[in-house]
Amino acid sequence: MKSLHPVTLAATMGSPAGKRAQLVITIFHRVLDRPDPLLPGVPDITRFQWQMKVLADHFNVLPLHEAARRLSEGSHPARAAAITFDDGYADNLTNALPVLANLDLPATFFVATDYLDGGRMFNDTVIELVRRVPGESADFSAIGLGIEACSSIAERKTLISKLIGHFKYQPSDQRRAAVETMASNFGITLPTNLMMTTDQLRKLAAARGA
Repeated sequence: MKSLHPVTLAATMGSPAGKRAQLVITIFHRVLDRPDPLLPGVPDITRFQWQMKVLADHFNVLPLHEAARRLSEGSHPARAAAITFDDGYADNLTNALPVLANLDLPATFFVATDYLDGGRMFNDTVIELVRRVPGESADFSAIGLGIEACSSIAERKTLISKLIGHFKYQPSDQRRAAVETMASNFGITLPTNLMMTTDQLRKLAAARGA
């Protein structure tokens, strides 16, 4: 009798078939071109390829709608899993989709349509502002934070956390305007291509058979 790979065995024990089945849902936002020290928890293409290969080799990956139906029916296979993406980043199409297609893995994409065609999530606005702040320190006195060090990646990550915390509970229009004003004052041009365009969304939908 052929022995199971340790990962397959552990997954099978944790998620048997049928009514006792458990569904593993992986949640991604982005797949980067390369590792980004300001986004240490976000996979780049190489890491994402490895993650998807593990899923393909050791799990039964189902489309989310089928997984939800089979979970309610108690008809899941062992080691059932589903892959999801949130928000609608452009790299879902350019970086994630080719990997998924190569491994024939289904995935479900949840798209924040307000950010299509040049929009930007607020956290990304802060991150991209701090990424581009020139020099080893910057004056944020206008918003009550004073002079902030930004001479290293660690200091910039700390500044990102401070800014997000500072604006977190403000109305969305107010905080967006404040960060855009800061970017203008620092002479920073923020990216407008992080999220998908409508055309890219159509391409993604067509590729996934939606």
